[in-house]
Amino acid sequence: MAMCVEDRISNFPDHIRCHILSFLPIKAAVRTSIISTKWRYLFASISTIEIDRYLLRGLTHRNVDSFKNFVDRLLKLPDQVSLDCFRLCDGISCNDGDHDFDVSGWICAALRRGVKEIVLELHNLGDVPPVLFTCHSLVTLRLDARGLGSEIKVPSDVCLGNLKTLQLRDSEFVGDSIHRLISNCHVLEDLAFIECDFEYLREVNIQSPSLKRLVLVFDLGVFGSIDYVVVINAPNLVFFQYT
Repeated sequence: MAMCVEDRISNFPDHIRCHILSFLPIKAAVRTSIISTKWRYLFASISTIEIDRYLLRGLTHRNVDSFKNFVDRLLKLPDQVSLDCFRLCDGISCNDGDHDFDVSGWICAALRRGVKEIVLELHNLGDVPPVLFTCHSLVTLRLDARGLGSEIKVPSDVCLGNLKTLQLRDSEFVGDSIHRLISNCHVLEDLAFIECDFEYLREVNIQSPSLKRLVLVFDLGVFGSIDYVVVINAPNLVFFQYT
């Protein structure tokens, strides 16, 4: 006698099945659309999108266009839910001469969906779109130049009114750009500078009445010496790490 196997998962409410999809790699989540009509467009409700080395594995000139179209559709499909998190990791370059990834376009698409957290590990952080620094939905922003020390260009109209966590690694700031950035994060609570460099500054002034946690990590093996002083004015600070 043939055994009848009941598909109980497909009968779960949409929000539960979306939660299940959130634990899958993004390509695997998209593949569930072929299971049945109930699953066909469910992947469009995924609230976390991560593009990492697993997606890039095996990428060649033959299939790179297919990959770019896949990411475009994933981010730009109509009637999609807002994003909790967008992660772009493992050293994709904004100006990749081999693959010509539209990284700025992907970031802008995530911002249009009201993303709350963005994590970027890029070889050239200087080319991130300026609109990243005027996004009111962002609560967490983590930028990592992957050891290459690229300059972060902070626009004059920077305003991150809801940002609470800012982590910067291997990044360079020129002139007063770092002061401009911090002073326009009005509810910032968690700030970390990890192996960052501040060019042409004699004083790095970290002033924030809302700041509760501050981490400063300097690598003298990279920078040789530090030619500036760090001044901290954070009356509500409860945690400080300096190495």
